[in-house]
Amino acid sequence: MVATTTYQTTMSPIDALWTLYLSQTKKVREAFRMRLYAEEQAQATKAQQKMVEESLTRAFDELHTGKVKHNARSLFTE
Repeated sequence: MVATTTYQTTMSPIDALWTLYLSQTKKVREAFRMRLYAEEQAQATKAQQKMVEESLTRAFDELHTGKVKHNARSLFTE
């Protein structure tokens, strides 16, 4: 008589990805880290560009509606 045992283990997706990452070679892991870092930098750059765009849009809207009363040329004079 042969006894068979079945195992059902549940692994979270993050644990599965971590296991896959650890099973890769050092070069592959380094390339993956570099790509993640580059993606993070690109997202940060896009967020900064969006913030500047919104700020300039708001400033020009205020300028055109006449809400700005001061002379902006004197802001950077000593």
